[in-house]
Amino acid sequence: MNRRTCGAGLRAATLIAVLAVLTSGLAAACGGASGPTGLLEGKVTLGPITPVEQVGGGPNTRPYEATVDVATPEGDVVATVESGSDGTFSVRLAAGSYRLVPRAPQGRPLPYAAPFDATVVAGQTTTVEIAYDSGIR
Repeated sequence: MNRRTCGAGLRAATLIAVLAVLTSGLAAACGGASGPTGLLEGKVTLGPITPVEQVGGGPNTRPYEATVDVATPEGDVVATVESGSDGTFSVRLAAGSYRLVPRAPQGRPLPYAAPFDATVVAGQTTTVEIAYDSGIR
């Protein structure tokens, strides 16, 4: 190996190492799960959907499309999920404690759902239910 070949190999190895460090840092900053992960899944509903509930009638709720921020206990958002038209969502996260913060529609106070805490366990599925209050009374 001559001096020129050795220098090029060293530069290539350095570049690969730098890219690996930047990529892992970017994944962590973007909410990429590192270490053991679990699945957080849930269903979002909206209710009441009518002002009067009938005795023996069907549920007074319906699935709701919503946006929910998933944050660390310190308040750093690590993921944002959107429920589908059936109200369901899922996201893979690193095992740990999270604060789920349901968003209200932009510029409106209702419908509203309160933030709450959830714990994701490695190798398991954590299921949550998010109930938005429509404000109908």
